[in-house]
Amino acid sequence: MAWVAVATNSAGANVVPPDVLARQTTEQTLQAIRAHRAEIKRDPSVIYDLVKKLVLPHFDFELMSRLVLAQHWRTAQPDQRQRFVDEFRQLLVRTYGRSLAEYSGQTVEFEPLRSEPSSKRATVRSNIKQADGPPIPLDYKLYKKGGDGWKVFDVITNHASLVQTYRSSFSAEIRHNGLDALIEQLVQRNTESTRSP
Repeated sequence: MAWVAVATNSAGANVVPPDVLARQTTEQTLQAIRAHRAEIKRDPSVIYDLVKKLVLPHFDFELMSRLVLAQHWRTAQPDQRQRFVDEFRQLLVRTYGRSLAEYSGQTVEFEPLRSEPSSKRATVRSNIKQADGPPIPLDYKLYKKGGDGWKVFDVITNHASLVQTYRSSFSAEIRHNGLDALIEQLVQRNTESTRSP
């Protein structure tokens, strides 16, 4: 499930631990979906606005883009990097939005955090409980970004890494047609998604 922003104290205050953040934000996200259910049914694009407002603040899309592009990030021009980050962010907004739009009352259970308090990285593990099937493992990989608190840099659904999945897919496209062609492909996909939520 996606995450909703949690208000934090001013800079210098204690940072919310990643597992507490995950639990709080998941609960608030599901509440937001239930509260806007009728509106989302009338206009599916509403879910995308919710994702932008509630989910994006918790993700480091530049780091995710660097990990996805791997060696291609190092050889990319600054404008190519920015265009990719923008389009990749929009792609994930659409992906998360469609996932959240299918929410039908599933519950999310979190496992105890197995990380040292001083650690700069953490994996928050959870399971989506379904009424008609086995639970779906959903893990968030986060790192502590200075005063900005914890940021997500990968999501693992059913043991499949979002970063690794896109890296494999995009790497093949870049090898065959170049980075600009991949970016243009993302632009087209995002434009089509905008027309058909």
